[in-house]
Amino acid sequence: DGGFDYDQSAGVNDNLTSSGDSTTGAQDDSADTYFSSVQISRQRTRDEAIEVLQLVVENPEALDESKVVAMQEISKIASAIENEGKIESLVTAKGFDKCIAVISDSGCNIIVKTSSALMPNQVAQIQEIVYEQAGILPANTKIIEKIA
Repeated sequence: DGGFDYDQSAGVNDNLTSSGDSTTGAQDDSADTYFSSVQISRQRTRDEAIEVLQLVVENPEALDESKVVAMQEISKIASAIENEGKIESLVTAKGFDKCIAVISDSGCNIIVKTSSALMPNQVAQIQEIVYEQAGILPANTKIIEKIA
């Protein structure tokens, strides 16, 4: 089909759950470090993908169809980045200390820092934000709690 089958969450670990005791500063530091490392991993993966796609666009020997597909993929990544930022801002506005959204072709992973298990209404709020910002259905939204 000439398309790139790029999973935008590549390099971001799917086993992102852990628990900790919110009464210890070390656990809180660990959670902050965790969120920072996931953000760096997500950015590095995106930068590498865009670099490869840009090489296709700039290659004078590449087929026009390949260049069009590469430009579409770059646009898709840019859109995902924009939607992730909006989702993260809105989720933190709901009272969560930290949030990372990772949009891929298969859906969206949301990682939230919380002091206890999420309540059903919190899950529904997050799912609604994802749907409103990115059009991703709740069935395709995975919410991962990082208890700190």
